[in-house]
Formats: sequence, structure tokens, C-alpha cells
Amino acid sequence: MNTTSSVANTPLANGSAASDDAPKIEAVDGSAAKQSSAPPTNQDALNTKTLKQIFQLSPIGMTILDLSGSFLSANQSFCEAVGYGEYELIGRSFSELTHPEDVSLLKSLGDQLLEGDRQHFQIETRHWSKDEKPLHVGLTVTMVRDGQQRPICFLIQVINLTEQKWMEAQLSHQAFYDELTGLANRALFVNRLEQAVIRLERNASSQCAVLFLDLDRFKVINDSLGHSIGDQLLTALAGRLEACIRRCDTLARLGGDEFSILLEEIDGIEDALAVCDRVHNSLKTPFKLGSYEVFANISIGIVCSSAGYEKSSDLLRNADTALYRAKAQGGACHTVFDQTMHQRAVALWQMATQAQFAVQRKELKLHYQPIINVKHNQVVGVEALIRWYHPQHGIISPGEFIPVMEETGVITMIGQWVLKEACMQVGQWQKQLADDCIIKLNVNLSARQLMQHDLAQQIKAILDETGFPAENLRLEITETAIMHNSAEACEVLKELRAISVELCIDDFGIGYSSLSRLQQLPIDILKIDRSFVQNIGENGENTHIIRTIIDLATHLSMDIVAEGVETKAQLDGLRALGCSNIQGFYFAKPMKPEKALQFIIETNQPANSMNQIQ
Repeated sequence: MNTTSSVANTPLANGSAASDDAPKIEAVDGSAAKQSSAPPTNQDALNTKTLKQIFQLSPIGMTILDLSGSFLSANQSFCEAVGYGEYELIGRSFSELTHPEDVSLLKSLGDQLLEGDRQHFQIETRHWSKDEKPLHVGLTVTMVRDGQQRPICFLIQVINLTEQKWMEAQLSHQAFYDELTGLANRALFVNRLEQAVIRLERNASSQCAVLFLDLDRFKVINDSLGHSIGDQLLTALAGRLEACIRRCDTLARLGGDEFSILLEEIDGIEDALAVCDRVHNSLKTPFKLGSYEVFANISIGIVCSSAGYEKSSDLLRNADTALYRAKAQGGACHTVFDQTMHQRAVALWQMATQAQFAVQRKELKLHYQPIINVKHNQVVGVEALIRWYHPQHGIISPGEFIPVMEETGVITMIGQWVLKEACMQVGQWQKQLADDCIIKLNVNLSARQLMQHDLAQQIKAILDETGFPAENLRLEITETAIMHNSAEACEVLKELRAISVELCIDDFGIGYSSLSRLQQLPIDILKIDRSFVQNIGENGENTHIIRTIIDLATHLSMDIVAEGVETKAQLDGLRALGCSNIQGFYFAKPMKPEKALQFIIETNQPANSMNQIQ
């Protein structure tokens, strides 16, 4: 039992005897003698009996204390709440069951009742049950007086709020803490950051820092080992991160594999960098998760308040921007925010916004670069390449806007437009060409598009709408995009192959695909990257690599296309290695639709094709 020392002569706070001058009262159970000069009447007896029954049968806990705060009586509901029998309570001080921090407040309010300043009061207080379990109760304390307004006793009504308080605490915890890791959640983190910014305004010499952390390649771990292992990793990571910071700092899980740290009362950016170093060092040891040992890396974006911030939202935004830069650098590193990052982010946003309207404004155009089979001296296909004719900035290079579209997600909408436009264009050409002149259409798929689970349905809908033959469409995907999410990509590729389109790995040789993985993919064509083509004949190693790729494709029954061919020496070298399908500036740069059609017609005429190819 937790108890507190009583305060002498304090009602509700000790168990000392009441003053001899105080009027005495008979408890409802008749345990104390009633002070009266007249003999009791039948009505008195009836009232006493009735009151006793009401007192004992009340579902609300009730107890009577003498003026010194000791128990005179307690009903069954009160006894059940505290775990004591009535006989164990009589004569004991109420303060013995009261939390020490609440005793003085009850004393003060009890004094006010005795002095007549008030008739009753209501308050929530904390108490202890017989088995030392904490109780939260709502008390209504009333001063009982006789006909001459002299205080007789305290009547206390008790409502047990313990379960309600527990539920409130649970709801509060759920509202502000992450269920999986037990860390603060986004709402609590933002609240603490807002308070930190307010303190910074009051103390200009103080500094804080915000760190955004993102687990690298967490999706791969989830997909390969399962979500249960992924959850175990997040929980274990939370423990390591907590070990890297001070007790006064705030660590939160924002959601998924994203965490954040608020460092307060720091001297400068060096303190934040030191925390980053500790985090990276803590990850050098693998996590033991069930039967697996998992290594994990983390990317961190840092922003320091030394730049002068008035809004917590600005700190959050810039920390996220710095994290994005760290991820773009390959991960497993940390980056400190600087203003150029914000400027770049704004520029990206503006370009992404303009790109969404570029289709409507007809600023986007498609050019076509021929793919030539030098063995048969024929144009066998074209690759559709997007160009942006901006009204203010002129022609914007694909190298500038394609990454922006990829990063912002606009590429999915633009990709659909490219496919539909190209299918309609090449479909129209096909009607003007000889029946035996089949032109394959190559269209690039972005990594984001490849992750769309309904991609095959989207493409089939476009093919149905345009009437373009599925077997004449070749979708180009980079080796890196496939390997980044190989399991999901493989399923999407199988769905695409099922609708009869051909699949081509672009820039083959610069990624990380293994032979075993390549064999599992439904690939029809390998495109040799231009970096290998450039030095063919001059660099024996590149020649060996190209020969290996060609042998691999032959073994897997795949076609080969060499891109980036710019010189006759490169063409001759590829011919000698058995590569017949060529794409590059040596034959033609990407052309507008009308010029591309003219090139196809002229090249595929027997009288002209031989001279042009040679």
C-alpha cells in the first residue's frame, strides 16, 4: 500500500480524532451513538432504515468521513472499488488511499468546506486499491451540517474513472505514437517541432536540426523476405536509431520506412553531422531477423535552423528536399540542405506543372529514328522519341525534362500520350507502304510505368483504339528499371507479352542483370548500349563484350539491335560480329514524321537502299 504522512488536524488528510466540541453523528449503519435529547420516533427509525438501504444499495461508491478525514462508513460499491471491507476502512484516514500528489489539494478544498466558503466540490483524484493498483476517480465531496449549520461530516460520492482514463490514454497513445515501433508519429513530431520553432524565436542563440531518414531498398527486403521480416527490421532499426540520439531529442516514424529526428539545443550543424555518423556506423552490423541476417543502409536529409526559419513546415520541406538529394546520389549517405536545392525543387515543380499542360497545348512532338537491317538493306523499325517545343524556352532536351517527369510521376500520363500518338502515326504510314514492308514501332517505357499493375490493360486499350497490330509494337525497358523491382517487373512483362507485344531491353550491358534472371524474363530483343559501340575496333575489351552479348542473345533466341552507331568503322565492326540491326546517326538522326516516312520509302526501294547502306 502506498501511503503518505498525514497533516495534523487536517480534514480529508489525516485520521486524528475530531474535536470534542464537534457534534456527533450516528453512521448509517448505527455504529456511533446519536447525540439527541429526545427519544427517537417511528418516523426517525423509518428514515434511518431507509437512508441506510439507499446508502448501501447505491451503485455509486459512497463513504462518510468524520471531520478529521477518517472513515465512519462505506457502502458496498465503494468497498468493491478499493478492494477493502468496510470493517477494514473504519477509523483509517482517507489520505492513506490517496496519491501523495493529490493529498494537499484535497486538504485545501476540505478546509474551504469547513469554513463555509462552499457547500461541496467535484474533483478527479488518484488513489490506491488494496492490491496497490492505481485508481482514477471522480469525487463529489459534500459538507453535511446540522440544523445550526455546524459541520457534522463529509459525504463523498465516488465514480470510478480508471477504465475511462485507461481508454483515453490508449487513444492518446494511438493518436501520437506509432503502433509498430512505439516511436512518436508524424503528428507528435510536427507538434514538437512547432514548439521548438517557438522557443527559437525567444532564444535567437539556440539552434535545432531536423533529420529525415529513409531506409534504402526497403521494398526489396519486403518483397523478398516478407512483410513480417520488414516489420521486424523497422522495429530493430528504431532501437538502433534511439541509441544514436539523446533523451531530449525526438525520434519519430513518419510512415513506411521513413523516420525523422528533431535535435534541440545544439551548437550547430556539426552536432547533426555527428548524429548521422553514429547512425551510419550503427548499421555496419547486420540485423538478425529470424533466420536471416540483413544489412541495411539509410539516406538522411539534414536542415539546420541556423538559416532562420519561422515555420516548421519550411524545415520539414527542406529536410525532405535534402533527403531526396541524398537518395539521388545513390543512398547510404547524408546531405545538408542548401538553398540551391530548394531552387532546383521549385524548378522541377514548375517544369512538371508545365509538362502536364504541354500535351494540351500541343508543345510535345514525336520524332522517329529508323532502325535498319543492314543484311537486307531495309528499314525494319523506328523508335519514337519525344521532343518538347516550349514557347518560351525553345526546344527542351529530353535529358532535362524526362528525368523531371520520371521523378514527379508525370511520365505515366506523357507515356500514354506517346504510345497512342506513335501508334496512330506509324499505323497511317503502314497504309502508304507496300504490304511486305512491315515497320516495327519501338516505344520507351519508364520505370514508373513498369510499376503500374494495369499497364498491360492500358496498352491493350490503346492498341484497340488505334487499330495498331500488337505484334508490331516493341516496348523498350532499361535494364536498370527491370532489375530495380525485378519480381514485380517480371510479372508485368509477362502480362505484356501475353497481349503479343514484343519486349526489348534498352541499354543492355550497363545494368546488373544476371544470366539466370535474364532467362526468366520474356524478352525478345537486346539493345547494345552506345557506350560499347563507340570504341568498337579500337578497344578490344568492348569488342569482346559485344561478341558476348550477341552470343548470349543467340543462345536465348533473342534479336540484337546496336544503338548509337555514328561511323562506318563502328558499322563494319558490328557487321563483322554478326549484328545486323543498326540504329544511329550514321544512317539518320531522329526526324519529324513526314521526313521519317520519306526516309523509309526511299531506303526500302531496291535501287536506293544498297547505295545508302553502303
